Amino acid sequence: MLEPDSRIKESRRAALGEALERHRDHHFRRIPSRRVAGERTALRFIEDVGFCTAFTAGLGLPCLREAIVGAREPVADEHIQHDYGIVMTWRFKDTLPERRLVYYGKVIGGRPSFIARDLLGAFLKLRVESGSYRKLYERGMLSHCGKLVMDTLTRRGAAETRVLKLSSGYAQPSKRATFDRAMRELQEKFLALKIEERADPFCYVWDTVEHRWGDAIREGRELSRAEAAYRIVKRYFEVAGFGAERTIARLLAIDPQLVARAARRLERERVITREYRIDGFPGTYGILRQFAEAAPRA
Repeated sequence: MLEPDSRIKESRRAALGEALERHRDHHFRRIPSRRVAGERTALRFIEDVGFCTAFTAGLGLPCLREAIVGAREPVADEHIQHDYGIVMTWRFKDTLPERRLVYYGKVIGGRPSFIARDLLGAFLKLRVESGSYRKLYERGMLSHCGKLVMDTLTRRGAAETRVLKLSSGYAQPSKRATFDRAMRELQEKFLALKIEERADPFCYVWDTVEHRWGDAIREGRELSRAEAAYRIVKRYFEVAGFGAERTIARLLAIDPQLVARAARRLERERVITREYRIDGFPGTYGILRQFAEAAPRA
């Protein structure tokens, strides 16, 4: 039988997980009273959280579709054209990046994602490899198809997918998978991005990140890698409340050593507590200090 003090500690530990999820519900806007209702609140949401997925929930990151529905991991309608969360997200992924209010691409966890303007320079500092795309190709860090696509975009400017397939020699149906992998690679490396979707006929238009976001690249160059990682990791903990450093590094494609360095700085600044065990969760986590102080360690 537990002593009274032990029962109190046990109760506090059990309540911690619920408190952390409520923190995420609030900041991820997973409650009806805070849900995103239009383009203006969608932009405010992205600016508040700093970065989020567009459609994919359940990664421990904010998700715009979740915020539009105002619920945790909402089930999609069988006919997605009737799912207002998906339809609104689909619209915002076009209108907000088109006006350069946010960055959009497959850049977080390999999923379509948004990055707020104030953190874009930090992401670019950490995710853009030094040297031109040609040097990356020479070092074996860029596929041949990716290099050919970049050749076209650099030479002629923004271009439709059809043009990129033809100019690179990957227009045949048998080469579609290779081309698609190259376009995903260019997005993940912040080399190219989709800037427009045309309806008649339907097609994507692509451009280089350097041309579209040259100002953000220049801002990123003024940051040290440590400072860039700190800004991103700090926003993550402020919004998500807790997280495992290795998971943060993997999802955001940031060097684990930089994530750990940022977490140590946040601990020194008394923002988080590191290596904290949460009852019911495997492993250890960084956790906002106010939650760590409210419950005893497991």
